[in-house]
Amino acid sequence: MSRRNRGFTVIEVLVALLITTIGIVGVASLQVVSLQQNRNALLRDQALQAGNDILDRMRANPDTAYAPVGIDAPPSSSFDCVADTCSRTQMKDFDIAQWKCRINPLDDNGDLYDVCNGFTITQASLPGGKGSITKVGTVHEVTVQWFSDRQGNSTSITLRTQSCSQISSC
Repeated sequence: MSRRNRGFTVIEVLVALLITTIGIVGVASLQVVSLQQNRNALLRDQALQAGNDILDRMRANPDTAYAPVGIDAPPSSSFDCVADTCSRTQMKDFDIAQWKCRINPLDDNGDLYDVCNGFTITQASLPGGKGSITKVGTVHEVTVQWFSDRQGNSTSITLRTQSCSQISSC
């Protein structure tokens, strides 16, 4: 009489388990990469919004020299140009202070800059974010940089625009 084998052998079960495990690990690693890329896209979008914000402010106040602005702390602004009427220079200082506070209101120690407290901005839109503005000829260059990962690697974007006003023609 011949006997029929029924069920699975241990080796078949182990091979099926190994294949399933590899598949689950692959899906989990895809999920991790997807989350990292989504975070990077969000930070890049926030940096682009911040860069475009200061460019719009510069276009709204065309006869005022916004550049150069270094990567250092936001300048103190004793003017509230939302509630009061400001001169062009006061508006420039207000715009730059508010822009820098929006990017990152915290100093290297994690303390809030005093000027940012006046704007009621208490949270950074970009981790370790910094912004600068330079001008060469009639071209303004706005650079926004931030920490893109936990190791402190930084990423930056640079926006350029040609600015023409009554003072400087193109």
